[in-house]
Amino acid sequence: MGKAGKDHAIERAKTLVLQNLESIQISLIRCVDEGMIDLGNERYNEILGLIEEAHLADNRDELQEVIIRSRAYERDIAAWLARRGRTTVSIAWPSI
Repeated sequence: MGKAGKDHAIERAKTLVLQNLESIQISLIRCVDEGMIDLGNERYNEILGLIEEAHLADNRDELQEVIIRSRAYERDIAAWLARRGRTTVSIAWPSI
């Protein structure tokens, strides 16, 4: 695969990562709006940081690091929601 193909694959993966993070963000906002407490906006701020890092990632290694951290964060949010009787759907993360 040439450089253009690799760049295109990274951009597609970045788009999917951003969509996934925004989905988690929307779910988190909805739960907080319904009365669940996110002390100090910790979870919300973490998701904003991951979204920013994904936007700034310009190579495979940087994006892969964001994906790894995002997957761990997704698990943390799912556990947080489960403790409050909420369920989540697993998200498909890109492999690059």
